[in-house]
Amino acid sequence: MPIQDWKDAAHAAGWDAQGDKTNPTRQEQLDILLSVMADAYQPGKWTLDLGFGSGLVEKMIFDRIPQANVVGVDSSREMMALAAERLTPYVERYQAVEHDLAQIESLILPEHPYQFAISIQALHHLTPDEMQTAYRFIYSVLEPGGLFLLVDRMRVETPGLWSAVQSVWARQDRVYESMIKDREGANFAEHEQIVRGRGDLPMGPEQHLSWMRDAGFEAAILHLHGNRALIAGRKLS
Repeated sequence: MPIQDWKDAAHAAGWDAQGDKTNPTRQEQLDILLSVMADAYQPGKWTLDLGFGSGLVEKMIFDRIPQANVVGVDSSREMMALAAERLTPYVERYQAVEHDLAQIESLILPEHPYQFAISIQALHHLTPDEMQTAYRFIYSVLEPGGLFLLVDRMRVETPGLWSAVQSVWARQDRVYESMIKDREGANFAEHEQIVRGRGDLPMGPEQHLSWMRDAGFEAAILHLHGNRALIAGRKLS
């Protein structure tokens, strides 16, 4: 499978149309994320979305939290164009910033009180050093008590459990009519080659927790299904 080119308009539009077919747990994890945000939301505060893509999540946020305000950051103008069209009704509650997350230290954000930072299937493209830099940046941006919510692909780290992982994917394909198992490789070595070929650099959940805690967060896994996780980090001070 070739590297995903988010700057290609056709690829961006194709993912926007059927991205859930390769990640059927996405909707459940997003619903959990939105439930956490809605229950804790403070009027007047903002959400930072790193890698907001085509604005699908922003639309869900605005539908769930009518007074929410969001700053979205992305490096793909093609995806941002899709977001601009989708979010036209919410133009006063939404700001877009074009920036490469691999260079997050130079990101200049609008000055707002950020209660939440979220990232949905975007940070697994970063190297380990870039990921740790991103976590430190997110911690610095959030208000005390602020919450970071990560939904992302996790690395399959257990070759001895490969057949069990495949069974999870096969069940997802059966239950959700998705297209996962055949796309992820016939064996562990082929799977790792496919992941690298996509340009993905996923890390295991324990590594994410360790790096979040190193950045200062109190961190925990809220939901884990196969190789997809929702992880939360709270800025305590």
